[in-house]
Amino acid sequence: MLQPRTQQRALGICLQVAGWTGAALMFYLIRFQGLESAAAVRVSSLPQVDHAFLVRNLLLAGALLGLAYGILDIFLDRPRLRQLPYLWLILAQTAFHLILLTSLVAALQVRGILHAGEPFTVSRWLARTFSVNTLVILLYTGAVSFGFNFLKQVSRKFGPGNLRRLLLGRYYHPRRENRIFLFLDLKSSTTHAEHLGHHRYSSMIQDCFRDLAVTLEYRTEVYQYVGDEAVLSWEAGIGLDHLNCLRAFFLFRDQLRARAQHYERLYGFVPEFKAGGNIGEVTGVEVGEIKREIAFHGDVLNTAARTQALCNQYGEELLISEYLHKALPPSPDFTFNLMGNMQLRGRQQPLDVYAVRRSSPA
Repeated sequence: MLQPRTQQRALGICLQVAGWTGAALMFYLIRFQGLESAAAVRVSSLPQVDHAFLVRNLLLAGALLGLAYGILDIFLDRPRLRQLPYLWLILAQTAFHLILLTSLVAALQVRGILHAGEPFTVSRWLARTFSVNTLVILLYTGAVSFGFNFLKQVSRKFGPGNLRRLLLGRYYHPRRENRIFLFLDLKSSTTHAEHLGHHRYSSMIQDCFRDLAVTLEYRTEVYQYVGDEAVLSWEAGIGLDHLNCLRAFFLFRDQLRARAQHYERLYGFVPEFKAGGNIGEVTGVEVGEIKREIAFHGDVLNTAARTQALCNQYGEELLISEYLHKALPPSPDFTFNLMGNMQLRGRQQPLDVYAVRRSSPA
């Protein structure tokens, strides 16, 4: 079975292949279909086109291009690049795509010249590489690449899967779902804010939430950022599988510790987060006119937030409700200690709360 990160990368490559195959077909329709019926267009100078052959080769080229771009995007998925402003990141990715395609075309032109038995000269090679047809292909590819990269950044802005849900209207009407929520909150946030000042404190929170991206390894969705708090979410099946909802927290903690030198140098301490988790039925709905987003409502979120608030009282970094504890599959990687039957604010019935500790590396 593929690991979550590998699954995401495989899905990304498949989407690139599908997208660029469709773009290749669109290029054929735009450039080669219907020209003979347009009186204003002179096509008599063009050789007879074998449309079936052309379509097959364009689809193959599109698929191979998508595969190459998908693999390239994996190598370009680096923290430094992700921190660029959206426009610069889109332009950088588009530029890399065009450089790769231009290099491929240039290499194929060398092969074509040698295969035809013509003497190789730089001028002949440049004339072939940057012919009108090649420039048209590069312009089309650049426009498509910019569009695809723009959509990727918009999707990133909304969070994994949310753009698709908004486009399909999944939450246009209230929808019931079984979900896991994990509330993350910075320990000693008031003390740190007073010590650092608002500007450096905001920079530190920005660094922390950038490091939170490592939890994509476990298919995490970020539901909300509220000040120095982040609310993570999973569809129940995804969060329970491989105990993703627990492993994500400890992976984030490990990431912060791995970058301890960075945080000590800039802020004088290593941030630590506490968390509370719960599972249950919520209602999701698309809200807002000025700004649209997906909102979830239900007691599940209130219970998760109240559970997280108990972390300081019991000196634990991760507490979960009895509902999430019962739903989790057995695993030797974690131990669960019952902290007691708690009367949480906002709930009529008391609730068992468990502390989660990692007994072995994730």
